Amino acid sequence: MAILSTLLAVSEPTGFWPTIIRAFDAVTNNYVLAIIFLTVVIRLIWGIIDTYSKYNQQKMNAVQQKMQPELEKLKAKYEKTPEILNQKQNEVYRRYYGKSYYTGCLVMLIVMALNLVIFFTLFSGLNTMASFNIDTSYNNLKFSYANTLNVIDDYFDGNYQDAEKLAYFEDYQSLGIVIEAQEDGSQTISLVKYQRDGEDFVLDQDGNKVVELVLNTTEYKTDFGYIDSSTSTVDGVTTTENKAITSNDYIITLINTIFPSYGEGEEEGSKEIILIEDYEQLFDEEGNALTDEDGNLVYQDLYLSTAIQEVSLNYVVDIYDLNKDSFLWIENYWLADSPTIQSIMSYDNLVSQVGSENIETGEETIYNAFMLDLQDARGRVNGYYILPILCVLVSTLSIVLNNLYTKRKSKKEGKEPVKQQGAAKWMQIIVPVMLGIFALFYNSVFAIYMLTGQVVSTIILPLQLLIVDKLIGRKKKKEESQVTVDYSRKF
Repeated sequence: MAILSTLLAVSEPTGFWPTIIRAFDAVTNNYVLAIIFLTVVIRLIWGIIDTYSKYNQQKMNAVQQKMQPELEKLKAKYEKTPEILNQKQNEVYRRYYGKSYYTGCLVMLIVMALNLVIFFTLFSGLNTMASFNIDTSYNNLKFSYANTLNVIDDYFDGNYQDAEKLAYFEDYQSLGIVIEAQEDGSQTISLVKYQRDGEDFVLDQDGNKVVELVLNTTEYKTDFGYIDSSTSTVDGVTTTENKAITSNDYIITLINTIFPSYGEGEEEGSKEIILIEDYEQLFDEEGNALTDEDGNLVYQDLYLSTAIQEVSLNYVVDIYDLNKDSFLWIENYWLADSPTIQSIMSYDNLVSQVGSENIETGEETIYNAFMLDLQDARGRVNGYYILPILCVLVSTLSIVLNNLYTKRKSKKEGKEPVKQQGAAKWMQIIVPVMLGIFALFYNSVFAIYMLTGQVVSTIILPLQLLIVDKLIGRKKKKEESQVTVDYSRKF
């Protein structure tokens, strides 16, 4: 695998969550597994806080059930005088709840605030990591492609008419790229010819193609930039001008050298070096053989640029397959699980992901030189809305289970269940929808975090409710024992 570019446009994210996620990734060697394990740890720890919150909510619900009949009477009595109704209801709240009402509300607000802080800070951290990893992956492919062009250009050494060297590209399917690590930590890239036995490649005991001939070897570069110095003498005065040539400048020069460009009115292929005439028969979209005006079959010549692009793209595809960030059905988990998004993003999407301020001059030219072909070779839809749907369903299931528990508990105690009203009622609808929207429009890693969190929360919910029941039961026994003691003292 070729080393990554050291000149990444997007800096590696730092901060609390990226640091923790990288620590988990160092163990799992997979970002998705890292986020799943991290989420399990977060949810188990959060489960303790959430259990106390549920206990507090149950206490408030119990009080609510006790004062519900009184509130209903007040509502009927003062229905036409809202101000008096509000005053009377507040008096009931103070009488039943006392200071515990405000304490309970404060606890709920703190828990909600902590939950939102974790949600949005992790969301921000994962978005930053997504931009960084998308940029890293693109740069790895870009420099892999650039290095194949560079080793081939170095092979021809400026003479693209060398018949002996051109002959090797007539059988370009036998050519390949080999990367080797050196003792000093650097890497070399080689243009090689593989050994064939008839139509098949000869493989070694590890299943790798056997190299018959190394055509050229050069240093694998992650920075093609250099300072171009030009000297001129005017009236006996010599001046030296230094001009910085960026990596993109050099790569674009390579592309323009190997792949001729055509202006308006210029005939396609007129600037090309032909390796084999009438190399391939042409067919239309329906598979019918194309013919010229005289009814003769139409063939296409094999150009050197075509052979070079095939050799380069084969290596780029290998690098893509080796390093792609896929998980189950998701081709690129740094993008959303959606059939409307391509796994290999367009140039405009790349710019939006990494930020236009991080795009260098000439990037679109380089992108179009190889990424469009990579899209044809490996591009597909990135997902099928599975994560957004699961996030909504699991979140809804958790809410339904919690409501069923409340109803059964109230029925068992012979009390009318407290009906969710106002904001609490709407939150049961808003939360699943919000999770679905986040999963739909943002990276799949964050969607996996939300889904894992909901699954863990749903699994531990029965245990939490059991603990809450035990605590409530102990509280009731304690209150009953105090009542008995007080009663006995009166006599």
